[in-house]
Amino acid sequence: MTSRAPKRQLRRLQIQRICLDFQPPENLLDDSVAEYMERMRRRAKIGPVLVCYDGKDYILKDGFHRVEAARRLGRKTILAEVTPGTRSEMAAEFQRFLAALKADLAKPAKPIG
Repeated sequence: MTSRAPKRQLRRLQIQRICLDFQPPENLLDDSVAEYMERMRRRAKIGPVLVCYDGKDYILKDGFHRVEAARRLGRKTILAEVTPGTRSEMAAEFQRFLAALKADLAKPAKPIG
């Protein structure tokens, strides 16, 4: 039996409709936001933000710095890749990511050279 990948949709979303509560604003790095702002001003290609849609809310999964840069520039919309998902699913995925990261960090360092 094969599992199906979640259906992904690329669309332009109104920034005000995107829930930003999955990551606290104090985690934003001003240098990163400023860099994205400059790239947006130059109309450089920037990948879409990743958003989960639970049937009611669009929850930002990745792209906090891009959303903040667009917001500071007065933009009303941003390109987003939308997949089905809930806050609890995102939290579980994040916990798996942290566990894998901790396991990698616990491995002995390889000698250089």
